[in-house]
Amino acid sequence: MSRTVGFVANNAARTMSTITPGSKIDPKELFVGSDLSERYVKYRPKLPVEHVKTIVELLGRRPEVWLDVGCGPGTSTQQIIGHTDKLVGIDVSDTQVAVANKTFQHPSLSFVQGSCEKLHAEDCSVDVITAVQAAHYFDLPAFFKEVDRVLKPGGIVGLVSINLPRCVDTSSIHSASECIDNVIAQYGMPDKVQMLEENYRNLVLPYPTRRDYMFDIRTSWSLRDYIDVVMTFSPVNNLIKSLGLTLEEGYVHVTDMIKEEALMELDMKCVYTWTQPCAIVTASKPLN
Repeated sequence: MSRTVGFVANNAARTMSTITPGSKIDPKELFVGSDLSERYVKYRPKLPVEHVKTIVELLGRRPEVWLDVGCGPGTSTQQIIGHTDKLVGIDVSDTQVAVANKTFQHPSLSFVQGSCEKLHAEDCSVDVITAVQAAHYFDLPAFFKEVDRVLKPGGIVGLVSINLPRCVDTSSIHSASECIDNVIAQYGMPDKVQMLEENYRNLVLPYPTRRDYMFDIRTSWSLRDYIDVVMTFSPVNNLIKSLGLTLEEGYVHVTDMIKEEALMELDMKCVYTWTQPCAIVTASKPLN
């Protein structure tokens, strides 16, 4: 048993929560209250503008209508502003949508509560549909059915995966990533985690598909910054809920876990370079 597994198991015994390793959390329940959504806005990586430009180039014209599905609090949706006439962010969580509408305003932009299984659009009315770090949670057959309904002939669907952050500067803090990997393995859904780690390379789309767009998101973070980021991960929040902790208590708990795993005094303020592989899978709806 790893130190993380033992640490989690010993602390989990304090609560009778029904959340267990591997159990599925309803996204509507995960984002009750705005604190977590506001953390998303502050700490989640954004959709690279390079991917936005790639989609527009593949479309071959300026999009009139663009849907960003599973948009969360609009962290990546904001990157699309200015590249389309009408931009709609859709998320299943009304809390995420409320934070998005409060945080990002633009004449072309709106956010609505909705599901990937029932998109807010008329038949053949949308030029582009994107989903950033979200498609692995979708009911994909239902989503693709809706994509086919609302997308114009020649329209583009683009699914973006942003992988887990890894430090490239030093091996001395790899234990921090390994600790979080253990939590993800225990409290995430294995099939969803695998899809993300594979950068969607085995995802089957309903149209001719391109998978050759990769971009490394590089950031400068301290270990405290890294913990702020992983506090937005669904498996980490599953763990926190299983222990009956608040977000603030969860932050302390995750920090203690990392220190326990490292078996050394970590410099929480030293800044390191981190990288996250970001891949886009695109497909174009046939013209006829």
